Amino acid sequence: MKVVEKKDLDRLKMQLKGIEGVAKTLETDINNGIPDNEKKIARRRKMLGSNTYKKPAPQGLLISIWDSLRAFVVFKEFVSVFVSFFLFVAASAIGRHRPSRKKSKASNNTVNQIEVLRGGKIKKIPISEIVVGDVVCLNIEDKVPADGLFLKGNNLHVDESSMVEDGTDDRESHNVKIDETNPFLFSGSRVVDGYGCQMVVTSVGMKAKWCKILNQHSSKTSDRETTVEERLNRFTYSIRIKIGLPIAIIGFVIMLGRYICGKATNIYGRREDFMSGLADENYKFLDSSLVQFVTTAFTTIVVAIPESLRFGVQLTIFFSKKRTMGEMQMVIDLSGSETMGSITAICTNKTGTLTMNHTKVTKFWLGQCSLEKEASFSNVSNLVQNLLQEGIALNTSSGRNGTPTDKAILSWAIHDLHIDMKVKSRCAILRHCVCHDQEAATFSSQSQSQSQSHKKLRSGILMKRMADNTEHIHWKGEAEVILEMCSSYYDKSGTIKDLDDRQKEEFHRIIQGMTESSLQCIAFAGVRVDSDGNHHQMLKENGLVLLALVGVTVEEPCRPEMKEAVKDCHNAKVDVKMFTGDDVSTAKHIARECGILTDPCQEGEVIKGEAFRSYTLKERVQKVDKIRVMASSSPDDKLLMVKTLKEKGDIVAVCGNSKNDVLPMVEADVGIYMGTEGTDVGKKISNFVILDDNFAAVANVLKSSICIYNNIQKFIQFQLTLNLALLDIIFISAVFKGEIPFNSAHVLWVNLILSTLAALALATEKPTKEPIKRQPLGRKEPLISNVMWRNLLGQVVYQIVVVFTLMFKAKSILGVDDSEGEIFFLKRNALIFNAFMLCQVFNLFNARNLESIKKVFKGIHRDITFLLIIVITISFQLAFVEFFLPSDDDYAIKRLKKQWGICFGIAVISWPIDWVVKCIPVPDKPLLSYLGIGYTRWLNV
Repeated sequence: MKVVEKKDLDRLKMQLKGIEGVAKTLETDINNGIPDNEKKIARRRKMLGSNTYKKPAPQGLLISIWDSLRAFVVFKEFVSVFVSFFLFVAASAIGRHRPSRKKSKASNNTVNQIEVLRGGKIKKIPISEIVVGDVVCLNIEDKVPADGLFLKGNNLHVDESSMVEDGTDDRESHNVKIDETNPFLFSGSRVVDGYGCQMVVTSVGMKAKWCKILNQHSSKTSDRETTVEERLNRFTYSIRIKIGLPIAIIGFVIMLGRYICGKATNIYGRREDFMSGLADENYKFLDSSLVQFVTTAFTTIVVAIPESLRFGVQLTIFFSKKRTMGEMQMVIDLSGSETMGSITAICTNKTGTLTMNHTKVTKFWLGQCSLEKEASFSNVSNLVQNLLQEGIALNTSSGRNGTPTDKAILSWAIHDLHIDMKVKSRCAILRHCVCHDQEAATFSSQSQSQSQSHKKLRSGILMKRMADNTEHIHWKGEAEVILEMCSSYYDKSGTIKDLDDRQKEEFHRIIQGMTESSLQCIAFAGVRVDSDGNHHQMLKENGLVLLALVGVTVEEPCRPEMKEAVKDCHNAKVDVKMFTGDDVSTAKHIARECGILTDPCQEGEVIKGEAFRSYTLKERVQKVDKIRVMASSSPDDKLLMVKTLKEKGDIVAVCGNSKNDVLPMVEADVGIYMGTEGTDVGKKISNFVILDDNFAAVANVLKSSICIYNNIQKFIQFQLTLNLALLDIIFISAVFKGEIPFNSAHVLWVNLILSTLAALALATEKPTKEPIKRQPLGRKEPLISNVMWRNLLGQVVYQIVVVFTLMFKAKSILGVDDSEGEIFFLKRNALIFNAFMLCQVFNLFNARNLESIKKVFKGIHRDITFLLIIVITISFQLAFVEFFLPSDDDYAIKRLKKQWGICFGIAVISWPIDWVVKCIPVPDKPLLSYLGIGYTRWLNV
């Protein structure tokens, strides 16, 4: 209903005649709910909709295939091209399909139920079965299952943080009081307080406001490419358009001139005369050097360079993720791993992530006697023990409805006092009451630093003992308030003593002492009452007997793994920045414990959110690098910090577990959702879902993601070495010699087989246990680093030298003379191709480590998968060269024999070449930038 969605209270009262009028229109009995009749419920569901949300389906396999089809631009009429195309599509589609399916499956693992009133009876049903007109019972910690209107209840407060939209002023708390003046309830809100609350449902499913917001966030992030994918797509397009095609066109023009002038050589080594060829009936134009150049060059440019790069990267990502997912049981999604590996800043919240939010009982007073140990409690009279046992067990919420304070008291009572929880089965609760006082100090405590927008001060019950049918009232709440309701108190012996002014003053002193020690003081009191059969009266609030005082503390110690985790991030050149709503002194203390701040910290490392907000954009960009902690920060401040970091060129990750982290996670390059609680929107928009709140898990994900990113870089270096060498050899040989040692079959074979197996080999690299170390990255840093350019150019030059040496010295190497004619050229080309291919195989070893010559072979004996792939690749090459290359009958008898040794010898030399090249230092600044050439911008990398 639009009235609910727009919170139109005037229209609700005037046109719809209030909530009673709406209920009458919906044929809902406010006291009994809708009739519990399946036919009538089904009719409602059919007419007004079902309470099911059509979640964005995981990207289907066919859709993934279609996306990959569009990415593969050119189709060739070769079987090998088709196979390459098929493999690329399969890897790309599966890589996109699996994470989407897994995340969707994880989000559907639980089926929530809710209490509804039907036919005058309360029953539990799945949330999806709620229909318009249902009367829903709301308990603390329940999620509001649909949009609707408040009917009745005591002090209902809901957290509407999941309803936050872009541009909303989202502060520390979204606790909203729901009553007759504000009766509007929205799906996705969480009940944080209230008793006996009911609502009438007005909108379900896709018509609910929450679903519209969720769709908005889903649509914003569903098509967003990761940083690595985006940069790689730009790079492959640029290398094809700005390098490949110009070289091919120039080479074609020169080759055409040589062909017309009769200075070209075909695949059989014969000089081609264009005019004579036209007159020769046996002349085959398809065997000409011109056609060979066109097919080989354009196969390299259009198919090999862009698609083999993307295909190999997809395979690398897919297998690296699969291995990582198997090792990291707490991570259920890794859709942002390739970008996570290149981040430069992590922004994280404090509570529950960097710290442990422990709530526990540390003080216990019975009367005016402090009891420190459980042995002291055993000396207390049985009467007081029983009364306190009933007060704690029956009047303290547990499980999902309990506050941290309640859970701490229950844990203390069970483990330290050894109370018997079976008392619940021996008593019946006749009435339960929750009372609030907005002027007093807070009782409900999520943590001491959280906003105190609602004040849950005391709760009371009227209970009946089954054994003697006596009725008792028990109250629990903020100590100052409970004390004013008492006229006497129990001592250890069970004697009731009067609570005069002097005694009250003594209790006030005890309470004040606990408060000054930062303890939350909770009091328990009770009294026996005469049964009058009217349990709907207000519970007695005076003349009580004070039972006990309990001091509860909220501790936020730094997690023990934090310093090491933060150190790992710093080693990886990743800045860790902490968001918190705490004041500056508290924030500094926690940040020092976690290793985020050094002691003493430098000026400008800690800042308030308000101060950061007041800076100009230029000032924020200048100062954001130095900031380590943002204290007293709102969600808007966090969002502004992320935007500033991105503006400066950082790649940013945001990890959080609360409503306040949703918008920063949407803005960040990588959103990391922590823990099992939080908002549904937060889960949907995140790239990672980590089931542990511990920041150490983020450091482990970073380590694995850096490994994945490094594997991608290794493959890109390897593949570019291969393709640039191919392109250079084809161009140089065509321009200066008028012939090409490779054909399209060679090009496709080396890319199809070698690219696939190389991606698998390099994807098997695992994160080491050593500290993470890497060069600083960023949004403006090139995807292909100076180190990669140095390594690949060294190998490209060596491979070009090898190919042209074999072209000019093949006769002496093969031991043949000119009489062998065509067979010599076939055998020479086979030798060149074989040596070139084996150079790539041995270059795989060089790619295992981009910087260190010492670590190329480190752990190689344990990397069985890598060694197996090397053996398989060489076996495929042996079969291809000896049995599938073009040949005639004579050549079939004279295959490569001792020349295999020559090829392996040439390939092995690539190792010392790599060692020499890696000794050459390179600057951090892009090499060509020293000449004023912005190649990173030109190539879009």
